[in-house]
Amino acid sequence: MANRDWNISKLQVLRQCHRKFYFAYELASRSFADPFRRKAHELSKMKNLKMWQGTIVDWMITNEILPYYQEREVPDYAAIAKKGVDMAKKQFEFSANRFYHDPEISKTESGTDYAILDVHESNMPYTEAELQGVYQTIEEILLAFPNFQSPVPGRNMEQYLLSARFLRPDAKTLKYEYEGIKIQPQIDLISYMGKSMHVIDWKVVEKADADYSRQLLLGGIVALHFSRERYKKEQWKPLPALEDVRLFEFNLLNGKFKEHVINKDSAANALDGVFLLSDEQEELSQSRPWDELDIEDYERTDKAATCAICNFRFLCKQIILNDLNYDEGQYTQLVQHQQLQPVTV
Repeated sequence: MANRDWNISKLQVLRQCHRKFYFAYELASRSFADPFRRKAHELSKMKNLKMWQGTIVDWMITNEILPYYQEREVPDYAAIAKKGVDMAKKQFEFSANRFYHDPEISKTESGTDYAILDVHESNMPYTEAELQGVYQTIEEILLAFPNFQSPVPGRNMEQYLLSARFLRPDAKTLKYEYEGIKIQPQIDLISYMGKSMHVIDWKVVEKADADYSRQLLLGGIVALHFSRERYKKEQWKPLPALEDVRLFEFNLLNGKFKEHVINKDSAANALDGVFLLSDEQEELSQSRPWDELDIEDYERTDKAATCAICNFRFLCKQIILNDLNYDEGQYTQLVQHQQLQPVTV
């Protein structure tokens, strides 16, 4: 079996709609050489206001807050909160000017200003009050962060982070290979408390029923594998075991966390799910390059609710109306007129 990559985002998209998976993971390309592929790329990076709000907070925690605690220092939260709001305002301006459409302006050169928001790219309605609410929420979360409860009873978040033996934020380079499949989940933070590992996922969500356990389980498996390999290399004993791993999902909107159970059964089920769903992905693409794929092999969902919130809904409709061919002008017209009625083919 050829080595394949897998991540939780692919799983979520694959389960929602195969056509959406095609746009996001088979077709999308940041190159401006092919307008169809470029449009798919832009839509794959597009965020609504709530998602964008979470991205700003997550970035600030990872890049502006945690580095201080890694050095056993306390950050200036007032300055960080201001910087977070300023970053959001610059990103909103970047998106409003649609600079992401300009091939002369690269994402690398734009740095933290780069953003694609659906209120601009897909002409989604919003109010000034909603936008100001985003800025206010970013500020409030960043100011409240040090006083949030932590996994250690009696310690707030600041005390908890200062007491960690080691902090590994944004541990996206850690990976684990299972049955020829490379698992490389997004891990927001690994906090090492002695031999124990706390795998942490920051969330800025309002859905009480959202389930992120699979992502955290895979993060725990990868963190344990990495730690065990390090212990072997350094000849440290005893080796960390599954019971040394704890999984925490933090809701930054209310400062509370939820612990997810990791044991042999839950870890095995998570890995089996990776294997089965990777097979489904492989059945669709068969490891072929994008230009050998047939879009008609990727079926559309029949769920109207899924289509209504899909980033690719206008693109999908435009190519259906145009015999599966992309037309930039027709796509722009669809977006401008918000023609969302169902398409029958």
